Amino acid sequence: MILTIAEIHIRAGCGAAFVAASRGAIEHILASPGCRSAKLTRSVEDPCRYLVITEWDSLEAHTQQFYYSEHLVNWRSAVSEYFDDPPMVEHVSEVLDARGES
Repeated sequence: MILTIAEIHIRAGCGAAFVAASRGAIEHILASPGCRSAKLTRSVEDPCRYLVITEWDSLEAHTQQFYYSEHLVNWRSAVSEYFDDPPMVEHVSEVLDARGES
């Protein structure tokens, strides 16, 4: 399992519109084969900074299947007008869970 963290900075004053657009757009991510979950979070300290956190069956499910699909095209077309900069994307894997187990 792989987590993808996409850090998105949106233009000031666009928070409500970005969240509204994301409500429908997140379905495009969830429809991608290998996607287990997706959520949108917002920074408390910087209200223009959002994280899209997705869980994937594998790295390839995100970097090959999703990246080259209509799902990405549809998600991006729904929300990209609010971006201040292109998203910064990072892939991470779990090392320890909440119980300290690997």
